[in-house]
Amino acid sequence: MSLATSSLATAGRSSLRALSPAIVDTLVIAAFAAVVSLLRTGFVFGIENNLFHLPIVAGLGNEPQFHDDAFIQSLRYFASGVWILLSDTQKDVGQTELLFFVLNYLSRLLSFVGFLCCASLLGVVTRRDKIVFSLILCAIAFLDGYSRVGMGGLFVDYFTHSEIANGTVLLAIYFAARRWFMSAAIACGVTFFVNAFVAVWLAPLLVLVAVNAVVQGETTLRTVCWRTLGGLMISLPIAYPVLHAVLSNPEFGKPSGFDYPSYLREYYAGHSLISAVDLDSILAMVAVIAAGAAAFAWFGPRARALQAAYLGALLVYAAGIVIPFVSSANLVLNLQLLRSGTQIYLLAGLALAALATNWLSRGRAMAFLPGCLLVLCLGINGIAIALVVLLVVGVILARGVTDDVPAWHRRFGYAALALAGLVLWPLAVWQNVADNRLYNDAIGEWKSLGDWASAATRTDAIFLPLPHRPETAMAHPADLALARVSIFEFVAHRRIWVDYKRGAAAMWTPSYYRIWHERMSETEALESHGARMAYAAGHGIDYVVDRCETLSSQRDVVFRTRRLCVSAAERAPAG
Repeated sequence: MSLATSSLATAGRSSLRALSPAIVDTLVIAAFAAVVSLLRTGFVFGIENNLFHLPIVAGLGNEPQFHDDAFIQSLRYFASGVWILLSDTQKDVGQTELLFFVLNYLSRLLSFVGFLCCASLLGVVTRRDKIVFSLILCAIAFLDGYSRVGMGGLFVDYFTHSEIANGTVLLAIYFAARRWFMSAAIACGVTFFVNAFVAVWLAPLLVLVAVNAVVQGETTLRTVCWRTLGGLMISLPIAYPVLHAVLSNPEFGKPSGFDYPSYLREYYAGHSLISAVDLDSILAMVAVIAAGAAAFAWFGPRARALQAAYLGALLVYAAGIVIPFVSSANLVLNLQLLRSGTQIYLLAGLALAALATNWLSRGRAMAFLPGCLLVLCLGINGIAIALVVLLVVGVILARGVTDDVPAWHRRFGYAALALAGLVLWPLAVWQNVADNRLYNDAIGEWKSLGDWASAATRTDAIFLPLPHRPETAMAHPADLALARVSIFEFVAHRRIWVDYKRGAAAMWTPSYYRIWHERMSETEALESHGARMAYAAGHGIDYVVDRCETLSSQRDVVFRTRRLCVSAAERAPAG
């Protein structure tokens, strides 16, 4: 018995030593790639969905002035384990911006670890290939920002919890493809902790990967079930905080009390309703889907597990297209299945980058590779061209091109990659730097306003923010950036009356819809500064924020930045 135990331990140590260099390579390369990727997208603090995150981190819901603020109190049921952990930590952590930057980097790092693990299933195993693969991923334009139909986050320029799940999704798929079903179930549990919706999208993919393994005779159904059950049991403590937050919500599972599809169209239909998406975005999505499918097809049988996952992602996405036409239940539509297109983007990017890496390492398709790399770098409209290139090259390779190619073919391919990196990547970086500069300028103004409000106004003061204007009506990108900043409450610890983006709270607390809808309708109807001041006086609002350029007179302005002017309103007498 002791001899067997000793042999087993020796074998385990040998396996660990064999795996260690590959694991270290993967982590180091992923860490480097995350830096390169962040240099491309940049980082901004306090924009967009940070409107929901920063009040949680600041613990605003515990402060007296916010006790009757329906939106702030609704954030107690904003069920992501990330924000449960970070709740009310501003006073302890202090440097929230630095914390968000570090978390954004770790999120990006996790994504690259997931990409590299999955790429190993497609032959990307050497150090050189891993580096090349990661650099190509950094250059693929459609992985930056959001999926075109569904608007799910990919490599975005600020920290949100949902993008952490990109890495856990890829790792779960990798574990399932390796038939490590317990690990896959645990990764799905971690995904649930980060974002429960994403875990729901992920589950069908893992099921199809498992079915493929059983059909191929690689495992048995009994093994899959027992290992998955074991992983789910381990995941229960991980998922518990999120489950508790959801189930403790007194409005969970109750009818919304209003027409939910109409609300989605009124607020933001892009996550849920295909009917709200423009044709250009749909065509771009189709191109990404087709390019990913062509790339996976090139790998043939060795990519069966990933092909099954890709099929699962397409089926979930198709359900997201169809379900809104047959159901208007808020519990169903809140799954935002259309947003699951992020899984398609991630897998398509994986397949295309792995295919390009394989071509480079084998010296194949010398004449086609530069064009493929260029369209991957140039943007989403090039994906259709990339698809044609992939199909043509696939046909040529299927006719018997061998690996016996001159060494200079490989050198030519790597030179093309270097050219793309040296010429096109800096252009993308420059564009993102320019965009982020607009955000940072806007953030600076809102931060100044928040600092003034914190020091010079009563703690129970209420502010009427900038009027909401549709993005299509924005005259300049700088105006758009000014409207997307969401840092004021975090800095000032002062209430705002209403904000367009706050409408999302109706998804988890439907009772907030009436308040949001009424206030938005009323404030959008105010066509002048005078009307806004009169409205503020009649509703107990202390200060009105407008763009200075829209004011005919600044007699009532008590504070201003370069573009923002704060006017003091006179509250109407009580009663």
